[in-house]
Amino acid sequence: MDKNSKSFGEANERIGNAIHHVCLNASDAKFIKSNIQESYQSWANVLYDRVFLNWGLCDKKIYRELSSLNFDFSTVGFFPHVYGQSLLFYLIRPLIKIHFFNKRLLDVGCGNGVGLKISSELLKTRYALGIDLVSKLVTNSNNSFYIEDKINYMQADAENMAIANESFDIVTNLESSHLYPQIEHFFSEVERVLAPNGFFCYADVHFDVKQQAQRLEAFVKTKKNLRIIEKHNITKMVQASIYQRLIVNEKGFYQLAQYLLGPDKIHYTSELANVASSMGLMFLPWWRIRFKNPALQALGKFARRCKHWNKKYYFYYLIQKIDS
Repeated sequence: MDKNSKSFGEANERIGNAIHHVCLNASDAKFIKSNIQESYQSWANVLYDRVFLNWGLCDKKIYRELSSLNFDFSTVGFFPHVYGQSLLFYLIRPLIKIHFFNKRLLDVGCGNGVGLKISSELLKTRYALGIDLVSKLVTNSNNSFYIEDKINYMQADAENMAIANESFDIVTNLESSHLYPQIEHFFSEVERVLAPNGFFCYADVHFDVKQQAQRLEAFVKTKKNLRIIEKHNITKMVQASIYQRLIVNEKGFYQLAQYLLGPDKIHYTSELANVASSMGLMFLPWWRIRFKNPALQALGKFARRCKHWNKKYYFYYLIQKIDS
């Protein structure tokens, strides 16, 4: 798809710049967010409205727990792999275990709304709201899942939410915060909108320039009403998912790359590397990147030049707001 491939390539480049750009001030943040909006607007026009994309998580114990719920994910959206289901489940797993049900749920960076819809059902929520910076994604979400007084979506900025104080019992954020230029503003907003005794479920891939986990812990130390309940380095489980999705299932990966890039650009290693990076390939140790398809083999050499594999990790936090 020539039209889409150009959009994807440009969007991916802008997103990469947004991730690695060091924000200096409010004007800078506004510019970064504008680029993010344009980029994801392009992606939203290419991908199926109900597709749920994340890097996934591969772990036998987590999969057994998920399977025991007997939840049919296919009734809600399209999951290209079971690993995406597992990561979403892992995000809210502690709350399911303690039956933290009939609560108000806010998903920040909701994308096409699939994650919020599923989380709302697994947590049996009283009300669920998803917010996203990208209007097209919000429109897709409401078209697919809106239920009056039950599930809603609106366009909003994660760093400046138009939401009342202490209005949600659960806040979730999955693979989104690395795009926020002033992440402490996001943490402040979470603390503000979270009700006493509520929980913040948070997972993302670490970027050295962002230092999300370190900045979160520094922020929590300044707040007497916030407590870290759980924190985990889930890198190996996420890497196992990426390996299964892209290396073991290299045929499926190549087919998706062909769809996104089109016939004119599929043979360019740099374009393929952009697609691969967006799906987490560069998160793998380079020596595990071995393809049988000759068209993909150059990606291994490309990954070796990155020289950042040993610094990458994926974190998970469960934060509770204490009733003071």
